[in-house]
Amino acid sequence: GALMLADNGICCIDEFDKMDGKDQVAIHEAMEQQTISIAKAGLQANLNARTSILAAANPRHGRYDRTKTLKANIDMTAPIMSRFDLFFVVVDDCDHLIDRNVATHIVDAHRGLKAALDAPFSKRELQIYVKHAKRISPKITDEAKHRLVKCYRNLRQNDVVGRSKTAYRITVRQLESLIRLAEAHARLHLCAKVEPENVDEAARLLRKSIISVETDPVVLDDLEDDDDDQDDDDLAPLYATT
Repeated sequence: GALMLADNGICCIDEFDKMDGKDQVAIHEAMEQQTISIAKAGLQANLNARTSILAAANPRHGRYDRTKTLKANIDMTAPIMSRFDLFFVVVDDCDHLIDRNVATHIVDAHRGLKAALDAPFSKRELQIYVKHAKRISPKITDEAKHRLVKCYRNLRQNDVVGRSKTAYRITVRQLESLIRLAEAHARLHLCAKVEPENVDEAARLLRKSIISVETDPVVLDDLEDDDDDQDDDDLAPLYATT
């Protein structure tokens, strides 16, 4: 129901990883075909669900495991993950300064000492801007076309075979994501044409979303080598990064 109500808009979904099987099938159809099929009392209908989805999910066991890939950290099927254009991981690291600032801000907000910042534009102006931007259908220029092909080739060449830290393998679906992001960036600037600058920004976003969370080095202890009588003091520590 939420996807149909959000037609031509945006649908925000929390706890996306805890969705049951039926909802996953429905949202998979909506993200693939932008429609939702309903069969009730012998009647069948296809309703439009042309919406963008902004979803948030929690990692397994409540904390992100840096030694594992994104696919191994969240309970989502590969087909649904492949339908998203961008992925971003927000890791809750323990930092004394950040924790103190967050706690101070929350306490001051409850005490009424924090006031909302004045925006440089009004709500009405923002609504007019979004309404006008949605009417623009930017066209891809020849220069942007060549830049799209080049960026896609680079992403394919940098794709790691086997166990990878990326959220997905680079396929034609990511090329379609690159095109959508470039058009959206041009539309954001109220441009009628997609220029190479728009493609560069779309490629940057896509590269950032190909998850690569830095992992801590794993120290290999208790090294034993029967063929080498070298003293322990002469052995250098070995590090392996995953």
